Amino acid sequence: MKKQGKAAARLVLIQNNDAITAQTEEIQNRIRERAYELSQIRGYAGREMDDWLSAEADIVSVPPMDIMEKDGTFNVQLAAPGIDPADVQVMASSEQMLVKCLPKHTHDDTGILHVCDFKSATLFRAFRLPHAIDLGTLDIELTDGMLRISAAKEGHGDPQVSAPRKRPAARKTVPAKSKKGAASS
Repeated sequence: MKKQGKAAARLVLIQNNDAITAQTEEIQNRIRERAYELSQIRGYAGREMDDWLSAEADIVSVPPMDIMEKDGTFNVQLAAPGIDPADVQVMASSEQMLVKCLPKHTHDDTGILHVCDFKSATLFRAFRLPHAIDLGTLDIELTDGMLRISAAKEGHGDPQVSAPRKRPAARKTVPAKSKKGAASS
């Protein structure tokens, strides 16, 4: 596993997908609670989908991404503009990944803030890979507002060094028989 640049991300390797499932359920619960709060504030029924979508926008930011495969390696790109690499957490199993970051946007107190469109929503993206990966080949890089993750497909990692070949066993020398067919004593 290599990390490009300084503090590209915190990487957590996991054996199964339980931790990713738990993180996803936690986010879903936060969205559910916020949607309920919004419905209570509104005071009437009939806009549950709007409440859910508004709550989801308040809680999470789902970045656009792509997954490309080339020469036995998966290359994942996620948009992560303005994100500090030290704040990014990547959780990976051989079949699934989760990218999570709580952005820290602040303003200095030197002037009057007129507009701020930055959201405090958690950057959150969980996804399954098309094929199992070799976790030892994970490479993470965050540059120019793009988080790039690459990993070799399981079985396509670094070429394995073949075991040294064994020499053929030395042949045993068998005493030659005399021309007459009987050994003399």
